[in-house]
Amino acid sequence: MGERRCYRPRGHGTPRPWWRAEVNTTPLAGQREPRPGPVTDADDERLADLRRRVVEPVVTSVLRPEEIEALSVHWGIDGRAGDVWVRIDIPAERHEQLLLSPWWASDPKEVAAPTTDVQIAAHLGDRLEDWVCETAFAWGQQRRAHYELPGA
Repeated sequence: MGERRCYRPRGHGTPRPWWRAEVNTTPLAGQREPRPGPVTDADDERLADLRRRVVEPVVTSVLRPEEIEALSVHWGIDGRAGDVWVRIDIPAERHEQLLLSPWWASDPKEVAAPTTDVQIAAHLGDRLEDWVCETAFAWGQQRRAHYELPGA
């Protein structure tokens, strides 16, 4: 009957159809999702002050000390200038919350965000309440953020 042909892959790996081009999947800087950057409250005094004044009272009111493995406040990257992120590590999970703060931004008019410590704390507390009830360690628990800000 007919001739039987064997095809061998070129080089190493599996054969690829000619219409499948290899593409660089790394997004351009303008297409990247905003995220916490490498500069934290350990490096920047303004972030350390925000952590002491607002973030720690809210986080410790929702989570128990033994549940918190790490807590840090970061300047954001690939987002708006002045984005501030809160990162919380708990057993087997990580939560990252964006806090947009107009006084961190170069132009306060371009950011519709909380403007006072009280508003930032309320925003963070609301987000943490929603997140905690969906975690593996506190599934279904309804925890409320009851905190008192220093100097407020």
